[in-house]
Amino acid sequence: MNKIPRIKGNTRVSEVNGLLQQIIDEYQKNDYSNDAYVKSAFERAISLNEQLSIAIMRDSVESDLSELDDVTDRTFTLLHGLVKGYTCHPDGAIAGAAELLFKMLEKYGLEVKSKSYREEYPLLASLLGESKTGDYQACVVQLPGCEQRFMQLETAVDNFNAKQNAYYSVKDERKELDSASLIKKRLFALLNDDLVPYLFVMSKVNADVYTELTQFTANRIAENNTTVRNRSTKVEAEQ
Repeated sequence: MNKIPRIKGNTRVSEVNGLLQQIIDEYQKNDYSNDAYVKSAFERAISLNEQLSIAIMRDSVESDLSELDDVTDRTFTLLHGLVKGYTCHPDGAIAGAAELLFKMLEKYGLEVKSKSYREEYPLLASLLGESKTGDYQACVVQLPGCEQRFMQLETAVDNFNAKQNAYYSVKDERKELDSASLIKKRLFALLNDDLVPYLFVMSKVNADVYTELTQFTANRIAENNTTVRNRSTKVEAEQ
């Protein structure tokens, strides 16, 4: 068997996560409990890969939160603009209803969009609750399209809050979890400098026990490196 290649440094964190899980799954098919060294190395690999999975999920949710917040901000801007426009309506009843409702919106103001999530969403929840009370509710119904805008805002807020709850559940699972990129570096060090060289040597010393796992590891790393190399070549060709 040729020497096992090192994992390319520009492998994406998600690719590292998948590659490691394949190798771990292959390792767990057989009993290596008599080898304290490989057992310890894989225990570290399993732990780090679990951490990487959580970190990737956390980063993904953070990205989703940003996108959902953009939807909320756009929806609130549209609502604000709609009500403000009605304050100039030639029909006095419509203009009066709009003025009352706009006064309520202005208590929160468009600047609510620039506040932190922890401030913005409780304020928007308060705004939505207030819009359903007394005279405000009648004003909403009186202004064409206004009720729909409020419903869209409520949906946007609900979607954000649901995703944020998912984010906190992931975040709280490992409060002190490092970034995905840092965990990736630790996995690289473990694989490239520790586990892979050890497997290569042991495949020579005890081929019956280690050849299958070593060959599987070599093949998966080679496949990964080909994918990374092809992607880099494509990017260079497009530049």
